[in-house]
Amino acid sequence: MTTWAMMSPYLSQVEVIVLADAMIRGTASDIQVTKDDIVRFLRQVDFPGKTKCSATLPFLDNVTDSPMEARTVLALLGDGLPRPETQWTMYLPELRTVAVVDMAYPDARTIIEYDGDAHRVDKQQYRRDDRKRQAFRAHGYTVIVVFADDVATAAGRRSLTRRVAQALGVPVTGRPLPQYAALSNDRRLAEQRDRQRRCRNRRRRRGGA
Repeated sequence: MTTWAMMSPYLSQVEVIVLADAMIRGTASDIQVTKDDIVRFLRQVDFPGKTKCSATLPFLDNVTDSPMEARTVLALLGDGLPRPETQWTMYLPELRTVAVVDMAYPDARTIIEYDGDAHRVDKQQYRRDDRKRQAFRAHGYTVIVVFADDVATAAGRRSLTRRVAQALGVPVTGRPLPQYAALSNDRRLAEQRDRQRRCRNRRRRRGGA
C-alpha cells in the first residue's frame, strides 16, 4: 500500500484504481489486502496522491480477475454504462459445469469476456472458452469478446462501449455515473493538456511571424 501511495501522483486515476484492484486480488503475493485495509491506511497516512487513492474506494467492491479486465470495466464505467458483475457464474447443463465469465449483465443477458494472448496460444483453453461461449449463446446470451486494443486506445474503448450499450439497450452518455465521477479526472487532465499544447503552438506561430 505504501508503494501504491508513492506511485499515485505519477499515475492516471484509472491506473491507480487498477493497482488497488490488483492489491486486493493478490494473486502474486502472500500478503492479503482488503478494501478495509486500504480504508484504514488512507485514514492514517497523508501523502500527495491521497485524493486520487481515496477516489478508488467506490471501485473496489467487486474485484476483477486481471488488470486488463479491470481496465475493461473502467472503460465501460467511464462512458456512463452501469457496472457489470465480475466473475459471474451460471450452471451450463450441456457442459455439466458451473461456468465463470469475466463480466456480465445478467438481466440484459449480456456477457463480456476478455481474451489475452494466452487464450489463443493454449489450445485447450481456447476450446474450453469456445464451448462455453457457444453454450451461453444457445441460452440466448449476447457474448462480447474483448481484446487488448479494445481497451488500450481511446478509439477502441469508444467502440467497445458502443457495442456493450447496444446489447444493453442503453445510451452511451460519455459521462460516468455520479458514484464513478473520479473517472472524469483523466479526461479533464487530457483536455487541459491539449488546450495548453494548442496555446503554446499559437504562441510559437505568433513569435515566428
